[in-house]
Amino acid sequence: MMNFATWMRRALAVSGLVLIAPAAQADILALKDGRVIEGPKMTQDEDFVVISYKNGDVKVPHALVRSVISETAGDYVPRTDEEKEKYKEGLAPYQDKWIPIAKRKKLIEKDTAKELEQITEDRAHDEWGTRRKEESKNFRWEYTVPEHVKDAFVSRCESYYEIFTKDWKVKRDKRKEKMKMNFFRDVKEFYQVGGAGPGTLAYFMFLGDYDLCLFYDQTSMEFTEMVLYHELSHYLQKLLNEDFKVPHWPGEGVAEYYGGALWDAKKKKMDIGLMQEGRLAEVKGDIESGTRLKLKDVVTIQAYTDYSWGWTLVHFFMSDSKLKKGFQKYLKGLANDKNVKRTMGSFNLWFVSPEESLRYLMECLDIKDEQELAALEQEWYAYIDTELVLEGVSGLEKGAVQAMNQGMRLRAKRLFKEALDAGSESANIHYRYAGMIRYEDRSQALELMRKAVELDPVTPIYWYSLGDLLEDSDEDEGQRIKKLAIEMDPRVERQKIDFSKLGEQE
Repeated sequence: MMNFATWMRRALAVSGLVLIAPAAQADILALKDGRVIEGPKMTQDEDFVVISYKNGDVKVPHALVRSVISETAGDYVPRTDEEKEKYKEGLAPYQDKWIPIAKRKKLIEKDTAKELEQITEDRAHDEWGTRRKEESKNFRWEYTVPEHVKDAFVSRCESYYEIFTKDWKVKRDKRKEKMKMNFFRDVKEFYQVGGAGPGTLAYFMFLGDYDLCLFYDQTSMEFTEMVLYHELSHYLQKLLNEDFKVPHWPGEGVAEYYGGALWDAKKKKMDIGLMQEGRLAEVKGDIESGTRLKLKDVVTIQAYTDYSWGWTLVHFFMSDSKLKKGFQKYLKGLANDKNVKRTMGSFNLWFVSPEESLRYLMECLDIKDEQELAALEQEWYAYIDTELVLEGVSGLEKGAVQAMNQGMRLRAKRLFKEALDAGSESANIHYRYAGMIRYEDRSQALELMRKAVELDPVTPIYWYSLGDLLEDSDEDEGQRIKKLAIEMDPRVERQKIDFSKLGEQE
């Protein structure tokens, strides 16, 4: 067998890239979420890719793995009884087929060289100064994420754009630049280069060109999608009239409505207006505590509840053809109807007062007086109670993270627990909740952190936090695991967050 240095040189020769190739002695693990681990020796068994560090092994489930680049990448050792029988016939598995062993080895070596080329290319552009740029049909992209991640989000954004513009009968001014998507590879680069403050998930720049700045959360593609869909709606709302400032409640309510989107990667299709279970969990919690917001208050009082209660009101309007027609007339008319009273405000944008917004909403919905408004309010309440139903764990997860980000500690704890009781398989949820209860229930916190590591064994902060918890009962083992985490990423000590002290005691 050729040595690894020779193999790597040949692979690189195939790719045509040599100058910025990874070190010859390093094995490389590429994950489906875009992360790349390089360095220690890697071996494979039936269930895992095993990364061997000085302070212990890290077992990565095959379900998380896109490819492994190593000296033995093309070698095949049968593991199951079926594989052993096929091996006797000179066959080996490849992409759900049985093919000759020699042919499999050549194909895998070819795949490996191609994967190495892509990894090398991605690394050449993973700093903002060397970022890649391209245009899709309706957007300009500047990005440091891996190419396959960018491609996935281009498909999503273009589908989202087509649905929104068709639904609202608006279009982009082709004389102006397409909106630019600044897509950062991780939160660190987002803060350092994008200039975002701590806790910021994404932000828009509406001065001059429209720029959306966001980062790729490698541990949760779903979270990145949620943030993207919400913020993208704000841009598309600007197509109603770019000189108009959409009031807070319909702006955020519509953003959450269209943010409840689900992308089917196989069918290349997107569904809009699905259940925002995180927001619904907040609303249901308010109702259980005896709070129901007035429809008038949602429309006239700018508040955080515009994201939750505002979403339910938009969902209610969009669910009925007559109400949808009236609501769309309202939102488009706020920006363009000459009979709406508008005033010039900051950034040379037109505004409407809360009172005018309510008046015009009633006009567009053909609501003549307070009595009819109260009747509509009761219909809305009934819709929340009977039609908006918590259906799955994902919404509870989102709701918990949203509550934590908003400083709502008690609500966050309740939603974290409900998500876990409902069967959450999110490592991030286990990690966050463990951090919140570490001083209240160390035994449960330790169990949760072990599960976080099991679900996502390549995130160093999960290992470090596990070691931190273990030190109280087993100092030597805790220290070993913390050293393992530092091996994985020397910066991990600076990433530690004490979740137990976050948020307000509401």
